[in-house]
Amino acid sequence: MKSTEKRSNDPFEQTSSKNALNILAFRYLPFWPIFVITIVISVTIGYFYINYQTPLYEAGATILLKDERSGTDGASILEAMGVSSSAKIVENELVVLKSRTLLDQVARETKYYVQVYNKGTLRDALIYPAPVTFTAMNPDLLVNSGNIPVSFELLSSKHVLLIDGKPYPMDRWVQTPYGTFKIESSGPGIFPEPGNKFPGEYYLQVRSVKAVSRGLMASIAVAPAGRQSSLINIKLADDSPRRAEDKLNSVIAVYNKVGVFDKNEMVANTLTFLDERLKIVAKELAAVENDLQTYRMREGIINLSAEGASVLSSVEKTDQKRSDLEIQLLLLDQVEQYIVKKGSKVASAVPASGIADPMLGELIGKMYNLEKQLAGMLQISGENAPAVRAVREELEKLKPSLLENINSTRQALLLRQRSYNKENAKNEGLMRTVPQKERELLEISRQQGIKNDIYTFLLQKKEEASLSKASAVAGSRIVNYAEGNGTPVKPVPVTIYLMALTVGVIAGVIFVLLREQYNQEVLFRADIEKITGAPVLAEIMNDESGETLVIRDGKRTIIAEQLRALRTSLNYVGIQGDKKVILVTSSISGEGKSFMGINLAVSIALTGKKIALLEFDLRKPKVSKMLNLKREPGISNYMAGLANYEEIAIPMVSLNVPDLVVFPAGAIPPNPTELMLNGRLEMLIEKLRDEFDFILIDSPPIGLVTDAKILNAHSDATLYMVRHKYTPKNYLKLIEQLYVNQELKNINIIFNGLKARGVFGIGQGYGYGYGYGYGYGYGYGYGYTSGDKEKKSFFKRKSKSSQD
Repeated sequence: MKSTEKRSNDPFEQTSSKNALNILAFRYLPFWPIFVITIVISVTIGYFYINYQTPLYEAGATILLKDERSGTDGASILEAMGVSSSAKIVENELVVLKSRTLLDQVARETKYYVQVYNKGTLRDALIYPAPVTFTAMNPDLLVNSGNIPVSFELLSSKHVLLIDGKPYPMDRWVQTPYGTFKIESSGPGIFPEPGNKFPGEYYLQVRSVKAVSRGLMASIAVAPAGRQSSLINIKLADDSPRRAEDKLNSVIAVYNKVGVFDKNEMVANTLTFLDERLKIVAKELAAVENDLQTYRMREGIINLSAEGASVLSSVEKTDQKRSDLEIQLLLLDQVEQYIVKKGSKVASAVPASGIADPMLGELIGKMYNLEKQLAGMLQISGENAPAVRAVREELEKLKPSLLENINSTRQALLLRQRSYNKENAKNEGLMRTVPQKERELLEISRQQGIKNDIYTFLLQKKEEASLSKASAVAGSRIVNYAEGNGTPVKPVPVTIYLMALTVGVIAGVIFVLLREQYNQEVLFRADIEKITGAPVLAEIMNDESGETLVIRDGKRTIIAEQLRALRTSLNYVGIQGDKKVILVTSSISGEGKSFMGINLAVSIALTGKKIALLEFDLRKPKVSKMLNLKREPGISNYMAGLANYEEIAIPMVSLNVPDLVVFPAGAIPPNPTELMLNGRLEMLIEKLRDEFDFILIDSPPIGLVTDAKILNAHSDATLYMVRHKYTPKNYLKLIEQLYVNQELKNINIIFNGLKARGVFGIGQGYGYGYGYGYGYGYGYGYGYTSGDKEKKSFFKRKSKSSQD
């Protein structure tokens, strides 16, 4: 049994020696009209997309985050007061720059909630700066106009603006359906002025603050300038290059403003605390001084004695220390109350000015920074976001450390307070040695000194806090102000056209592949070799001339040369010497058996070899019709005993091919299979073997009747016809079955009728190799049915065969 090993069905594996570019060109170039159509359609769509899409322009800026721990820019004052500040983290500031809270404030301050557009044919154009500005009384209450254009006209002579046909005076607050505005003129020269009013193609669009901030959030992009760098690059895209610059500068300005506000928040809380304490201490000090004055006037004592002054000095030193401790304990109570009642919901400044313990001050500063970071995250993330939960957990872990530090600091202060109390008791014992009146004056003076020291201390801290507030600067510095590019970043025409070109090519490729994939006829040699192991002996192109004989002596056409190559290839399939009978068959009718049999026979005869062509398609003979020969008497008459050998042999002298003898089919019999089994077939073949060098048998299609299998017993090789764009692919399985089971001798496939590929038959290649060709649907059938009419005509011919 012959090997049935299948060849790879990958055309590129089988043609690895060929240039890939040539293979692609050979496969797709014949369909260039399809590619032209898809590319033109795609590029046209790209053109309309470019002109319909609103162009976006990009502006970029760079800011530098300052290190507040470096002691520069006056940032060390809070550290001197006991609260350390920390450097800004770049990752946190990236989030802040895109936070909804910051961008909401930008939307309120920059008045981008009302814009003017010029209505165009394909797209509307933004007018910036607008000739009129709208200032909202309460931006948060604006009503979004959505995508509905709000028409307007400016009657400059009357100083009135018509919005949706309703007049509104300018330069005063007016109530509109979208909010309360003050409408002001920005200057002439923006719009044409026929009749001193805007033409109808201009309209307004009103957007709420939240809608503006969402747009800003989508258009802004922030990123660090490099690893371990405190530089931040900010980019913003907008319809107008100038507005992109203005928007970006506004974002940076509001960001710096918010940064200064955050810095001052802690100082503001400290100042509030100091003001409250100063009011209380001032009242107490005034009362003590009034008591001192009243006592001196009543008792007539002006100055203390030297002994009393000495005792008063000692007492005042001790009282100063005690008052400092009392202030520290009071601050600890304030901080502890803040921590316990805070709940970590929003960030606010810790009233921690004056705390002496540097460790506690650092922990309080860390807690404040975490709370501020949490507040920023809550603006852009939900309560259950992983980052929010992580900061909350860190805050919850920090609180016990803070409370423990506060308790330990309080215990240390209380221990020092007990020591000062003992020293104070000793001083009070000394005071008893002073005379009664002087002792009472000493007591009042002592209270005055205590209150005065506390008041002086609080005033000093208030001045320090006020100085810190006045010297607060932004935590960032602008390295590069916003600068736009006049070229739009979207859409980029070159990119769009390249994409359109690519899509057009891909669409053409997909069209070709789908047409070939779902075609049911054999298109490629690869289709044959993928299913059957039977060798493909030759590929014959389709003849467009319509002639029966495409090969003659001296004819040099492509198909003639292919037939000559086939004639030579017969030697390689064993047709030589005694092996001289060739069976030509196919799966269905119309695959070119008769055409191939005639022209192959002529090709062999032109070499001087004697060849017999037998028209054994007794059901539907075509050879005699194609050669304009009398069909009767013929083979059927011979096998029925109604004609002898000499009567049915027709030399082709008329074709100038005397070495070719045609044996026509004869009358169409009702029982051709049984007729071939009556024994006269063997006699005919043996006689032909003796007289001819080659014998070609044109048999019926084996896919429909069994005549070819009967003839196979007398043949030495089989030429099996497969027609390009005609033979159904499912018949290739029949060929494989015949080849594997050796039901036909020495099967060799002729891939016939290869047509030019392409949509309109334009292109190169005729289905050679592995995957070239194209599919059209063809009907197929045969019509091997015997009716009463055919039977009657056969018997009539039998009765007068001698006359034919």
